[in-house]
Amino acid sequence: MDNRDIELRYAELIEHDGGTDTDWDDFRIFLEVIRYGSFNKAASKLKLTQPTVSRRLTRLELAVGSRLFERDRRGPRLTFEGQRVYQEVIAAQLALTRAATQPGYARPALVGDCKVLMSEALATYWMTRFISLFFDRHPNIDVKLFGTNEINAEKRDACDLHVHYYEPTNQERGTLRLGMLHFIPFASREYLQRYGTPHSVDELKNHRLLDQALNLSDVSNWVHWMRQKPVTRTSFFTNLSGSLAEAVRNGAGIAMMPTYGSAVDEEFVPLEIGIRYQTPLSLSVTRDAGLRWPVRVMIEFLRGTVFDHVGMPWFSTQYIAPHPDWPVLLRSFIAAAERVGPSPELVIDDL
Repeated sequence: MDNRDIELRYAELIEHDGGTDTDWDDFRIFLEVIRYGSFNKAASKLKLTQPTVSRRLTRLELAVGSRLFERDRRGPRLTFEGQRVYQEVIAAQLALTRAATQPGYARPALVGDCKVLMSEALATYWMTRFISLFFDRHPNIDVKLFGTNEINAEKRDACDLHVHYYEPTNQERGTLRLGMLHFIPFASREYLQRYGTPHSVDELKNHRLLDQALNLSDVSNWVHWMRQKPVTRTSFFTNLSGSLAEAVRNGAGIAMMPTYGSAVDEEFVPLEIGIRYQTPLSLSVTRDAGLRWPVRVMIEFLRGTVFDHVGMPWFSTQYIAPHPDWPVLLRSFIAAAERVGPSPELVIDDL
């Protein structure tokens, strides 16, 4: 039995009922439940019983004063407060790792660059919110970010990493699922004040619809999304995600947008009228590029910070309706990530 097993067995023996003192072991159990998405699997991994795991999490909820999980047939799902606590725990965990690193240990600085390709919308409205965090952790790595809306972009093979909206099939590239993008209709507050809020698919026939198309000859996607229900003509087409988002923001009409729009700008109002679709958010990397440390730390940064599908409900596997507190949750997530500080190069061995 190793030291970790002894520690956890001891933690189980000294468990006290009804106490509300915060115990780091409880947070560790909390993280394992999130990691495995199951109380039973987490208990098996930790060599604890399932009732013990449940009691420890109940004790943790009492200590923080809020429910951390919603429990249903699909397994435990983080509540809004659970997502906030998760972000704080991850930040604390990384800070402890940094503090435990021997100050006298000479570590070579990571230098070089990483070329990343992603959609224009993600590059403009999402990735740029995290670039300063990356530089804080890796000041000697240059980032070259390219945006495109073309699936077969010429720059794809020239880039180290490619973030895209589909499952890659190229066997020459390693792949990683980052999460899911969920799309629903959005409008601006100004537009809804002037023209009213649609409450059903049928009511969309009384509104201006905006759409994105890669080619001038493309037919509106609204016909497909609305399943042949009455629809007015699409009033605005563009091949640019940024133009579509700005048209919505400035009151031009209603468009399908990813739900993270609710987190980045409170002017975007989500419309829950029964239309939504989702698409996988994946990352691919060339085999050669994946051997370079600057690329590897970028992969970890994208997976653990930029597209954290556990702490960010808008990237979760299952659809979660936008919540008015999402902007607060995003600010809290970034604030927790900022407290991590420079990343000790020792942890990159775990990638």
